[in-house]
Amino acid sequence: MFPTHTRAALASTHRAARPAGRWATHTLTGLGTIAALALTACGGGNDAPAPLASKPLAEACSAYTSATLPHGAKVTRTELRKAEGTLPDVCIVRGQIVSSADSTINWAVELPTLAQWNGKTLTIGGGGLDGFIPTDDPWYQQLVGPSANPYVKISSDSGHQSRGFEWAKSDVALRNHAFDANHFVLEVGTAIATEFYGKRPLRRYHMGHSNGGRSGLISTQKYPQDYDGVVAMEPAISQQAHQVNLGPNVIQHIFKNRENWLSPAKVALYAKAETAACDGLDGLKDGIIGNVEACNYVPTELLCKGADSDTCLTAGQIETIRLIYSDHKTPVTLSRGAVGYPRYGRGGAATSDWESYMFGPRFEARESFNHMAVTEAARVVEGNPTADILRHDPTLYAAQYLRLAQMIDGTDPDVSAFADKGGKLLIWYGLSDTCVSLYRTAEYFDSVKQRLGASKVQGFARMLTSPSVGHNLDGPGTDPLSIDLLAALDAWVEKGNAPDKLVATQFAPGTRTPTAQRPVCEFPKFPRYNGSGDPAKAESFTCAAT
Repeated sequence: MFPTHTRAALASTHRAARPAGRWATHTLTGLGTIAALALTACGGGNDAPAPLASKPLAEACSAYTSATLPHGAKVTRTELRKAEGTLPDVCIVRGQIVSSADSTINWAVELPTLAQWNGKTLTIGGGGLDGFIPTDDPWYQQLVGPSANPYVKISSDSGHQSRGFEWAKSDVALRNHAFDANHFVLEVGTAIATEFYGKRPLRRYHMGHSNGGRSGLISTQKYPQDYDGVVAMEPAISQQAHQVNLGPNVIQHIFKNRENWLSPAKVALYAKAETAACDGLDGLKDGIIGNVEACNYVPTELLCKGADSDTCLTAGQIETIRLIYSDHKTPVTLSRGAVGYPRYGRGGAATSDWESYMFGPRFEARESFNHMAVTEAARVVEGNPTADILRHDPTLYAAQYLRLAQMIDGTDPDVSAFADKGGKLLIWYGLSDTCVSLYRTAEYFDSVKQRLGASKVQGFARMLTSPSVGHNLDGPGTDPLSIDLLAALDAWVEKGNAPDKLVATQFAPGTRTPTAQRPVCEFPKFPRYNGSGDPAKAESFTCAAT
């Protein structure tokens, strides 16, 4: 879904505080015109005026305005962001689309210099329940990486300004959040780029993680002409299935009794034991659980024989672990007749996911993301802002959950229009994700193959994975941000180079010093050690299914 990233583990690695005073804001007081630029955009001849972007960026940025943007969009101001770290100078155009009294879309379009622009746009999806502008968040800039800097970057808050879910009572707000906001703002960003540079973008891409991955994936279903390519990282395609099934079957069990909840010390205890039991199943003991399907470890030897302590697990805690690795089927039917939500992948305890999404740092605070998500949904469907998930029965609100799922789910297998126009789709997952089930997206990907045929899907889509990496993009496995997924997508679209030989790098903790590499495998395959060769080299591994 998912988080707007309360990721303690990632914060130190991927976030950099933006120094104060680096933003110059130019409030637009009038609506000028740049009609002459339309001549350039339409091939107005050699005597057409130079595009606005041919001026120095600061001058062009303060001068830009438009009264003719699509969907009633209005520019509110421009900002010049000076270069910082790996980010270049850009002009940021900000504005709004007022869809209804219940939903206003705030958006931002980042324009690099004319010399740097590669002629393409990149829409960056949000996370959690949205309510913020991803391009303003350093974590999302880090997510798309330096390869994204030559693009016009486009993002929005998806039509609401709250990080909660109370806005979901409005169908307009739901449609904006689900799919319309990205579509509208893409057209706005395309128009702005055309006006600013004097030519229409040649390619348009989308990249997002979690809920941002879902928003990219659903665009291939709802608006197949929007993008030439989509990168969907750990897409949260079935959010209500997550809430309906995880709430009564896992979250209620964890938080109804402290003896069912795992402290950070207990999580670390289990992680060490699970890794020891399953590490070598991929042919190499390296701290990475590669062959997750062969890992069936049950921590019976950790059962407390006497008093509870951090050196053992209670029976309730062992049951919690069993539930994490179990499929669940609450009898509530959601969109496309779906019932249930699959298990999570092995290895999540060795990432920050178990604390972030399952348990939180304190039992009493109930601060886990999954607890928050299922509670927010329960409050919406009950119409009760104080609804408690520990007493919530989803079967009593089946129609309300179905309404939400039919709007938000990104599970339509018919993406033929996207494929037929030459679109390319990259899905990536960490196999240890303990927020959004890998197996739910795998089920969806199988349904696309059944609908379109496996050979056709192989021509335009891949589902790639990395073991021992969680939803927070951390863990003992390779760093997913070392995989340049955007560059791989662009090479597939532009040159026809399928992303079948990507390599991910592992770094020493707290550094950017490479320690190992692994191939990025197509699901359900994983990197299996060949039995010889340098275990730090990707060529010593083969993608295998067993």
